[in-house]
Amino acid sequence: GVYNHVTDSIKGWQMAGVGNFSKEKIKGWQFAGVFNFSNKEIRGGQIAGVINYTKKLKGFQFGLINIADTSEGYSFGLLNFVRKGYHKLSISTNETTQLNAALKTGNHKLYSILTAGMNLDNNRKLYSFGYGIGKDSRLNNHLSITTELSSQTLYAGSWDYLNLLNKFSLNLQWQPAKGFSIYAG
Repeated sequence: GVYNHVTDSIKGWQMAGVGNFSKEKIKGWQFAGVFNFSNKEIRGGQIAGVINYTKKLKGFQFGLINIADTSEGYSFGLLNFVRKGYHKLSISTNETTQLNAALKTGNHKLYSILTAGMNLDNNRKLYSFGYGIGKDSRLNNHLSITTELSSQTLYAGSWDYLNLLNKFSLNLQWQPAKGFSIYAG
């Protein structure tokens, strides 16, 4: 009902109201209201209300925060951290806001995007913040195509009206050097 703790491998599933822990590999699923923890590898899935953690993900994670050391699977949540995965800080401009910053984390198959933006011109005040998901499809060592779906709330000085900017982006990305890339779309 509250907590499951296994010091060996699991074949099957764990379900708890608060949390699950497994010291060895899991071939199956973990379901919890707050957290799931797999110390080795999961082939299957983790679904939690707050946080999921595994060293090797070969399956699916769904939670507010998802953490993995390596991932061959999919993490879907507000924040997805894969230590040996996809980490990008993007600075851009577009037709709506002059300065935008986006944090993209996860893996190349699926990454989450936290974004914020603003206009620098005082005569056109506008602020934005939002969330999105994306996929990075490598063409070769220097070129890739990214597809992103995002939704942003726009604030122009009043909360009286809900202003949403929903968009699908298809970008061509060129990486001339490690740690630096240029994209357009």
